[in-house]
Amino acid sequence: MAYVDLVSSGVTLVSDTATTYNFAYDSPVSADGSPHITMLGLQLDLDMGAAPAITGTASQLIDSIRIKVGSNEIINYDNPAIDNDGAFVGNLGVIAQTVGGVDTAVVYDTKFVLAELSLPFGLDATRSHRINVQVKLAKATSWNDKAITVASSEMNMIHYYGTSTEATLYGSRQDFTLTSGSTRTITVYGKQGWQMLGVFAMNETANTDSISKVRVNNGAFRELKIQQWRNINGNSWRSPLRYINSGGASEIGSPQWVVAQKGNLFIDLMRLTAGAPIDMSVTATASKTYSFAPVWVAPIGKGTGQAPKQTKSVKQNTTEFVVSE
Repeated sequence: MAYVDLVSSGVTLVSDTATTYNFAYDSPVSADGSPHITMLGLQLDLDMGAAPAITGTASQLIDSIRIKVGSNEIINYDNPAIDNDGAFVGNLGVIAQTVGGVDTAVVYDTKFVLAELSLPFGLDATRSHRINVQVKLAKATSWNDKAITVASSEMNMIHYYGTSTEATLYGSRQDFTLTSGSTRTITVYGKQGWQMLGVFAMNETANTDSISKVRVNNGAFRELKIQQWRNINGNSWRSPLRYINSGGASEIGSPQWVVAQKGNLFIDLMRLTAGAPIDMSVTATASKTYSFAPVWVAPIGKGTGQAPKQTKSVKQNTTEFVVSE
């Protein structure tokens, strides 16, 4: 009871320069009785004309993405640090990989790149949804030194079908001006009926940490250094499967793995009470604008279906992925 479906968006790439694409489609109903679309995302199959030099993952090519399912907005992401010319992970990629999503770019057949950015959502798959997508792609030559051959490149949506025990939403970023050497109290507001799994702190300068400590005022006794937060997240001491993929892979090669990405910090809140805000004291080492984007989760019921199905199912749970292996 799980499979992957590639849904044509009907959109062709028109330029190698930074371009915004708008499209809408009707999501296919599950074909095997899977109750949920566990993950949803963008897949780019790009003809680069010649062998590219990949230095990043798909998130480096996506400046912004907004997805609405019916009237409900499930993600509205704008990168606060637009810089896709460097060997590091984009902010959206850190978000995706932290919560169990996909952020990858692989070179194949010498000149092609398959790039994917997918996130867990837990959408009802027993009925069709009208899905509206707005995505802004960055300039590809800054990303991997080659221009996209638009006539032979595709942009599609990818759906992962299965069983989800949680629904997940990604809140819009909230910007705060921080002053070097000072500590500022920041409030990120909750969403009614949804628990706040955590908050991503993102610097306006890519690949650079400009905060040193964060204290969660909802019960914490001391502030924690950003290195301590990263240690709590497990990226630096658990199995390599918890490392962050920073790209650079060929079709049979190994990607580059890192234990953290500077300029991005996940503050694990272990699911706050539904609707509750989070108050944090943030100490800055430079005068910068920092963005804070919450991730909300909520339990969902299991669907039913009597269609023929595979007997092995994989259950997605964003919280379990973040707090345990």
